[in-house]
Amino acid sequence: MRPSDKTKICAGAVLLALTTATVAAHADEARTADVAANDERMAEARRQFEAGVSLLDDPDGAKYEEAHHAFKKAYELSRSPKVLGNIGFCAMHLERDGEAIDAYSAYLREVPEIEDRERAQIQRDLVTLTSTVGRLRVVVKSTGNAFSLLDRRTQTRGDAIENAYAFEGTETTIRLRSGRHTFKVKGPEGESIPFDVTVEPGSMVSHDFTFAPPTQPRPDSSSASVVGKSPSLAGPVILGVAGLAAIGTGVVTGLMARSKTSEIERNCPSDLCPSTYDLASERSSAKTFGTVADVSLIGGGVLLAGAAIWYVLLPKGDSPKTSGKAPTWISSAMCTRDGCGLHLQRGF
Repeated sequence: MRPSDKTKICAGAVLLALTTATVAAHADEARTADVAANDERMAEARRQFEAGVSLLDDPDGAKYEEAHHAFKKAYELSRSPKVLGNIGFCAMHLERDGEAIDAYSAYLREVPEIEDRERAQIQRDLVTLTSTVGRLRVVVKSTGNAFSLLDRRTQTRGDAIENAYAFEGTETTIRLRSGRHTFKVKGPEGESIPFDVTVEPGSMVSHDFTFAPPTQPRPDSSSASVVGKSPSLAGPVILGVAGLAAIGTGVVTGLMARSKTSEIERNCPSDLCPSTYDLASERSSAKTFGTVADVSLIGGGVLLAGAAIWYVLLPKGDSPKTSGKAPTWISSAMCTRDGCGLHLQRGF
């Protein structure tokens, strides 16, 4: 995008002013060191100004950001107020409205020989800028002293507009284009928590920017593999409780089987039972209770033994893991028609 004839600063007039400042006062005398340094500074200012003009006239479209930096450098070196018009022009297109207002105002005030058409255009731009600009008061909750406000304005169409404003101290006020903004402050502690807000024309928004506490680093997985965690006792405890419960069941059913046997002996002395007494059924019941008691007692013992072995073989919490696998014990219990048993197997 090329700047219009109404807004583009006359490059020739500025170059003439910069060149005139470098003419030697006495051609026949050797220049002093101060004059030579001034000449070099003004020559660099001319180079920066010419670079800025070329960037605005780029065939692929005006490069406002690069031109803005070049013009600011030229002004820093020359202090010529005629460069301020170019700075204001670029700042306006970059949506740095506060800077554009200051540069344009100083340009109109300090440069009397401005063409009427150019002056009128800048005055109209100033009216638009001052009527639509918003203000953000920045308060930084930090012990630092040098910060940068990062501004991202979201447009309805096109890419977001991003700007950065450097400032010192913990408070500042920035004038900026109205619209939907996301602000962050960048400082020694990193970036602050983002602040989303819609800045209305002529409004004043204030916000305290705070920094999130630093995140704790995650433990290194390699160190976690060297030192083992404390082993859990849940498995041995559960297995032991189950074993005690089984033994308890075996004791109860064993007492019931014994009671049934005693009852049969009382009712059938010398295996002579009354005709109304169902001996077969009572014997079957007593045998069932006895079998349940045997299975429960043996199974409970197996579970208790397994819990004890499990506990003994648990790794120590502070012992390093080795590359080889530690030997393991595998316990199993099984009951058949011939009885119950415990089987232990060691694996590597």
